[in-house]
This record gives sequence, structure tokens and C-alpha cells, in this order.
Amino acid sequence: MKKFVFTMQPLLGVKIALEKQIRAELAEARRREERFRRELLEKQEALARRRAEAESKARRGVSVRELRLQSNGFNTLFEALARQARKVETAEEETGRVQRRLIDTMRERKILEKLREKQWNLYREELRREEALLIDDFLSNQLNGGGGAAHA
Repeated sequence: MKKFVFTMQPLLGVKIALEKQIRAELAEARRREERFRRELLEKQEALARRRAEAESKARRGVSVRELRLQSNGFNTLFEALARQARKVETAEEETGRVQRRLIDTMRERKILEKLREKQWNLYREELRREEALLIDDFLSNQLNGGGGAAHA
């Protein structure tokens, strides 16, 4: 009896390995995105503290020089927030790209697995037919006197 061989097994193996690799990439992309989000939140909290300090100083009265320094400080914080928001956005886009690659690879793997299952079912059906033919031949030989030593 011949052995079952899935003709596209090497490709399926590649897809499985690729899926595993992309899952690791996705985990890393999500970690990076989360880190950037935390950093953005920290910067937003720093800005809120700085605003509260500025408001408190403003109530007590501040000089023009201090106002300029505060303004420069706020501008620096706003720029840092904008840069961090762009990092978060870029990380989100990268996570989305990796997710789409993973979905595509999973689809391709599943298609190959379904094809393997179909080939396996065809193989089993062919084996059943061969077995049925062998049984028919054996019974036919028995009925036609081909029983061997019993007629000698």
C-alpha cells in the first residue's frame, strides 16, 4: 500500500513557521505601541502638573520673564506630546499592518490544511476501493475454485 503524501506539505510547513514568526512580530508591535501609549500618558500628566503649577503661580503673580519661561516650557511639552502622539499613531499603523499579514497568513495556512484534508479523504477513499477490489478478487477466486490446496 502506498503511503499518504500531501503534495504541498513543504509550503504548509513554511506557512506555519511564517505564522509563528508573525505572531511574535505582532506581540512585539503591541508591546511597542503600549510603551508609546504609556509614555504619552506620562507626558500628558506632566503637562497637567505643569499647568496646575503655572495657574498657582499666576494667582500669586508672576513676572514677564517667568511668563516667557513658562511659555517656552509649555511649547517644549506640547512639541514632545505631538512627537509622542505621532509615535503612537505610527505604532498603531504598524500593529495593524502586522495583524493584516497574520490574518492573510492564517487564511493561507487554513486553505492548505483544508486541501490536505481533502487529499487525505481522497487517499482513504482510494484505499477503501483497493481493499474492496482485493476482497472481490479473493472471493471471486474462492468461488471459482481458485482456493488452492482444497482442490488438489
